Amino acid sequence: MTPTGVSARLRAENIDVWEAMQTHRFVTEIEQDRLPADVLARYFIFEHSFVETAVTIFGHALLKAPAFAQRRRLIATLHALSEAQLVWFQDCFAGLGLVETNQPMPSAVQDFARGMQRIAEDGTYPDIVTIMLAAEWMYGTWCSRANQHPSREPWLEAWVRLHAEPEFLNGAAWLRAEVDREGAAMDEDGRARLSMLFRRALELEIDFHSAAYDSSWPVPRSEETA
Repeated sequence: MTPTGVSARLRAENIDVWEAMQTHRFVTEIEQDRLPADVLARYFIFEHSFVETAVTIFGHALLKAPAFAQRRRLIATLHALSEAQLVWFQDCFAGLGLVETNQPMPSAVQDFARGMQRIAEDGTYPDIVTIMLAAEWMYGTWCSRANQHPSREPWLEAWVRLHAEPEFLNGAAWLRAEVDREGAAMDEDGRARLSMLFRRALELEIDFHSAAYDSSWPVPRSEETA
């Protein structure tokens, strides 16, 4: 079913960056099951580093939410991020022989975290759900495709499946509904601002995923797998 409303407009107005992310080398190599092991390892490390930032972003949404119904939903999201997702990464790191590191993240990874967090800190509730919609809708779309041809790498297969399951897709649908509702009450300037933020989030995502190919950033492995 083709989405309608403000969320559909945001994607249509930014279809160039949307398609750039949907056809990113990272995505196509996963769909073709040929993503290099070191690229996957960097990606998981970078993604793990973003979890705390994501908690902060949704925390700002919780504080700025218009009603209890939204707060209740966001509390569940925060619990999933701070508990289930962190446990998943702990198991993933152990399975792949990766370790947490204090070495600085690549600039694109840092820019992604700072850019998204700044929008959450300075922006409104509609601003926050818009940038998170861009991220989650993007993931749900390509992961639903990739999940039809599972990877032979167990942790990658599990990660893709996680973002193609009903729980995650329902979360993206909830964000779409929030953007549609909030955007419908705005004037054209307000909706134009949401479109700009939707685009910015996707641009940051593209650079973030490209950083996984930076071979100058050493993958921190445990002594047993180094």
